[in-house]
Amino acid sequence: MKPGSIIPSSAASLTSLTVTLAVMSYLACLAIGALILVDRAVTSWTSGLAREMTVQVRMIRNADLQQELEKARAIVAAFPGIVKVEVLDEGASGRLLEPWLGTRSLEGLPLPRLIRVLADTANPPDTEALEKALAAVKGARLDTHRKWEAELTRMARALSVLSYAVLGLISVSAVAIVIFATRAVLQANRHIVDLLHLVGARDSFIARQIDGRFLRTGMLSGLSGVGLGLLTFLLLGLFGGGGDSGVAAASRNLLFSAPKIAVWSYGFLFTVPVAATLICLVTARVTLMRRLGVVT
Repeated sequence: MKPGSIIPSSAASLTSLTVTLAVMSYLACLAIGALILVDRAVTSWTSGLAREMTVQVRMIRNADLQQELEKARAIVAAFPGIVKVEVLDEGASGRLLEPWLGTRSLEGLPLPRLIRVLADTANPPDTEALEKALAAVKGARLDTHRKWEAELTRMARALSVLSYAVLGLISVSAVAIVIFATRAVLQANRHIVDLLHLVGARDSFIARQIDGRFLRTGMLSGLSGVGLGLLTFLLLGLFGGGGDSGVAAASRNLLFSAPKIAVWSYGFLFTVPVAATLICLVTARVTLMRRLGVVT
């Protein structure tokens, strides 16, 4: 008959450790997924803001708005580094303000006309020189969206720090739980350890016999957590709405993106079981070697 392990697989401490680490791995998977989604979203937004600019032409007394609008369009179109210039219709400004002011409040207001400008990212225009050129147009103002780009970058940095802090707290908590579980396992099986010491077994031999149980516990917990995390993102993508934006679309992009991008996404997510296994194995080993001397 095959000899049984020193620590039985049904040990209550290891069962509790498996469940707790699985939950922590699940939370870590969600934090990593959120970190990836935030990074992608901000990269997409900032790249769009860096490429697009807007020229506003306001109504000025004793000035022909349509004439000034055409003058601004001609100046921007002839400026180096500009690839596309589009004069938006008269209702574009109103549609932008409708969520805040409604439709009736906009009637009779002197809303500015907008010109959408696309810049060449490989050869960007000199915005300061473009502002000086537009100074010849009455009521013209160039908006490069730099303020919004800086705000988005600052927000992404704050969310990234928060995600890393959450991952750090999860790791510290996992280490503490493994330490307590290891001590509980040794205390519950102290008679077996004493017997092994009595027949001449070394601490390193006993630790190696117990290592396998913690190795399997860490791996099972990590894979379970990642599986639950992927299932959560899948459910969000399927039932969170069919729009092209929002949490549902972001979850779908995380799971079903292009292979070149998906490799990195899944690679980051599957670092969770690796980390859980290493934390469980290394922490248990160190704790075992320290506690075995006390048990002796």
